[in-house]
Amino acid sequence: MEWQPQRIAFCDSHNVSQPHLPLMDIAHWDAVLQRREVRNYALHQERAYVGPGYFYMPVSDEPDEGRLAELLELASAADWLLIPSLLRSPRVPDSRVIAVPFMQAAYFRSSGRVDSTLRATVGDRQYKAIRKLTAKAEAACETQIHRLSELPDGDRALHDFAVLQALNVAKYGHSRNLYTADVLRMLARSSEGTKYYLKLDYEKSTNAPVNGSLSYADDERGVFTMLVQGLDRDRIPRGLNLYITDYYQLYQFADRLGFEDICLGRGAIESKVRVGANHIVDLDNWLIPLNTRQRQAMHDYARSGRETR
Repeated sequence: MEWQPQRIAFCDSHNVSQPHLPLMDIAHWDAVLQRREVRNYALHQERAYVGPGYFYMPVSDEPDEGRLAELLELASAADWLLIPSLLRSPRVPDSRVIAVPFMQAAYFRSSGRVDSTLRATVGDRQYKAIRKLTAKAEAACETQIHRLSELPDGDRALHDFAVLQALNVAKYGHSRNLYTADVLRMLARSSEGTKYYLKLDYEKSTNAPVNGSLSYADDERGVFTMLVQGLDRDRIPRGLNLYITDYYQLYQFADRLGFEDICLGRGAIESKVRVGANHIVDLDNWLIPLNTRQRQAMHDYARSGRETR
């Protein structure tokens, strides 16, 4: 799969014409830098060509030999080829690869039995709390789920989600908004538009959007992926926890679509364990040197990342 729509989204959100830019200008690379002590800024100013997945997918596919050769050709003018967010492996297929520790991703694997699996995972008390919170949310909010491809360009749902996502970007201090209204419209009209689902919660008394999440249903891989969530905390009625209920409602929705493997995305692992994550994986970014003068520095950066985990 080429992930062409995600490539366009990455380039649009990073204001570049192709996925070739300084490492420290890449939103997800920068997010890791902000949490670590950096001694060699020259390394992170080098330019990388970013490969498929483009950080839009929490977990990317490892390229086969032929695809890797194509990517190396595309990246020939860069200092590095960066293949993002791959499952950590005890061995890599190419000796040039420097595996740089990235983040963890969480999954809820339901085995086709959402409620019994969730209860066994989080315990009876937490399971009952999740169900109670969900009942309160459903009493207070109207929930809508849209297939992205079915929304016209001017639909309110696209605007409302873009606003909620911008609040999420501001709250967590992200360097870039990866899901602007323009990106959402592009994804909706793309070849991938039928795979995206937009979930919105509207507070019933005011019809105000208070929660939105975007998910990706991949029938080919058999994985339903929760990509991003935005909340308007100032408008959420007291006593509701739409962060938690969003997960439970999407578990049920994914189950209705026939998915048993639900990716909860990267990071915030402790929070995701409390809502049912029962499979955690380590991720690496692959860096392949091309025109760099900082090869040893990247090895050192990768090693320091392993030591701090």
